[in-house]
Amino acid sequence: MRKIVFGISLLVATTAFAQKEELKTLKKLYSKEKLTQEEFAKINETIQKLEAIAASDEDKIAAGYYKSLAPFAKMAASVDKPNILMLEKFLTPQSFSELVDGLKTTLDFEAKTGKIVFTNEINDKIATMKPFIKQKAFAFNNEKKYKEASDVFYNIYKIEPNDVSNLENAAITAMQGADYIAAEKYYREIKAVGFNGTGVGKFGSKESEVAKNIAALAFFNKNDEQAKKDFVEAIKLNPDDIQLQMDNAALYYRNNDVVTYQKLIEGILQKDPNNAQLQYNAGFLLLKDDEKIVEEINANLKNLKKYDELNNKRKEMFMKALPYFERAYQLDINNVDIKNALRLCYQELKMKDKAAMIK
Repeated sequence: MRKIVFGISLLVATTAFAQKEELKTLKKLYSKEKLTQEEFAKINETIQKLEAIAASDEDKIAAGYYKSLAPFAKMAASVDKPNILMLEKFLTPQSFSELVDGLKTTLDFEAKTGKIVFTNEINDKIATMKPFIKQKAFAFNNEKKYKEASDVFYNIYKIEPNDVSNLENAAITAMQGADYIAAEKYYREIKAVGFNGTGVGKFGSKESEVAKNIAALAFFNKNDEQAKKDFVEAIKLNPDDIQLQMDNAALYYRNNDVVTYQKLIEGILQKDPNNAQLQYNAGFLLLKDDEKIVEEINANLKNLKKYDELNNKRKEMFMKALPYFERAYQLDINNVDIKNALRLCYQELKMKDKAAMIK
């Protein structure tokens, strides 16, 4: 038993010694201003070895940190006189994201454990990189590479959370780049941060605007149950926004909750009776069962009592819808959908003269 325990202890000690050697090698190579291609290859090889044998959290964090510095190593191996301003050429949005994740993970770990190894070095790197990285984000935006701009802005925010403008820019450019999943995430983060900040901690957007964006994005991303809650909050902050209320109603219509949809539409019409689209929607909703009733009528051609009952029901349905279509037509006489709906009502109600007047 002693031999087995001794063997295991020896193995652990050997592994720990190996880890220290890998870490020494990486520290030495990364401290060099210029790297040869052989040294650059040595960095990659050493990181792979360290990742394979790292047992402690400290060594795993160190491996991740050195791996994230790949753009620095590539720069040092590619130019004669490397300097930090050249780093931009060796950073892609993806490699920058990996760099930021490595830096932030290391900072968070050292702050939590109190074991400070790389923190000062990282803070120096962030301070040096920040100005030209931010310029890169704005350059992407000017080139209309909105997704790339959004990724860079968000990563800047991750390493500099006190300046919330980067998070806001990430959300805005994500919207511009049609990356609506990311945009919803970023706007929810804005909401979570809050609107009581000052200076660089203050958002340019108002809370009411952010609430509207979150509801709209949740709706677009079909995050429907969450969207219902988001619309309640957004409407509370924007009580006079009719379009927002219409979008909220549309959410229930999409989920086949016609009762709630109709209730919401009627409520909006009380506030905005001169909205042609709303008047049309209310009338259209009343005709939602028309196809089903027509099928029943055709199925009861020989049952005269049922046939007459269904025809009367259909007539009543068109009579109820007619005032909405007439009002919608008064408000928007050139709308093709409204004209077709009104003409159909007149025809079904045997008002041929009025139907003929709708051109």
